[in-house]
Amino acid sequence: MSLSHWFRHWRRRWSIRFLGVVVALCLLAALATFGVLSLLTSVGSAKHTRYEPVDVPPLEVSPSHQKERDEYERRERVLTDKSQ
Repeated sequence: MSLSHWFRHWRRRWSIRFLGVVVALCLLAALATFGVLSLLTSVGSAKHTRYEPVDVPPLEVSPSHQKERDEYERRERVLTDKSQ
C-alpha cells in the first residue's frame, strides 16, 4: 500500500468526522433556536394575561402592619366623626 492510499483514507475519515460535527452543531443550533422561540412566545403571551388581585387577609399580621392598620382606622374614625 502506498503512502497516497493512506493519505486518501485519512482524509476521507477526517471529512466524514468533520461533516458529522457540522451536522451535530446545526441540530444543536436548531434546538437552541426552537427553545428561544418558545421562550419568547410564552413571554409574549404572558404579557396579555391579566392577573386579578385577590383580597385575602393574611392569617397573621406583623406588629408594624397592625400598627399601620390601627392608625388608618383611627384617622378614618376621626374623619367620620368630624363630618357628622
